[in-house]
Amino acid sequence: MNQQSEGHNPVGPRPGTWHLDPLHSSLIFVARYLRFGRVQGTINKARGSVLVAEDPRDSTVDVAIDAASVNTGVRARDDHLRSPDFLDVERYPELRFTSTGLRERGRSRNAFTMSGDLALHDTTLPITLDCQWVGEAPHYGDHENGYGHFFTGGTRIRLSDFGIGDGGELPWGGRLVGDEVDIVLEVRVQNHDPEPFLHQIGHV
Repeated sequence: MNQQSEGHNPVGPRPGTWHLDPLHSSLIFVARYLRFGRVQGTINKARGSVLVAEDPRDSTVDVAIDAASVNTGVRARDDHLRSPDFLDVERYPELRFTSTGLRERGRSRNAFTMSGDLALHDTTLPITLDCQWVGEAPHYGDHENGYGHFFTGGTRIRLSDFGIGDGGELPWGGRLVGDEVDIVLEVRVQNHDPEPFLHQIGHV
């Protein structure tokens, strides 16, 4: 982030505090389902901040995600995922990611690797995200005063590492949900705290 090389303009947000834009950010997950199929969903209510340092490698990220906002497009399945069989959102209402380090990835000025701790289901483990700065643009409804930057990221986790169940064995073999889950992040950060607008539109 905010890298600069001779003859090029900096990329990424300028140093300072940036806020996660939950209206235009998503945590997308893809998992095996019913042994042979795949199901995709999102967990899309989050809050967080990014502190961009003068040296981008010293930047930090802290994000909290509402586990109950899981959405696969099927209400009964989502209720099951929220239940004690899986996420158990009444006991563990929040996922949290806190970065522990950044480093450049490959030769691209836009790509970097972010290490951090993921707290999920009362277990905290280190994970690594392969990330990329995608671009920047003004706020859609406030071109004069608002600004944002877009990032993507990805990783893979094992549910069993976090003590999350797989739904049990199927009659034809295999488990209801596969242990490995692919995570894709589509993130926008902005220079304004989004809370006032979120309250105004009821997205809290």
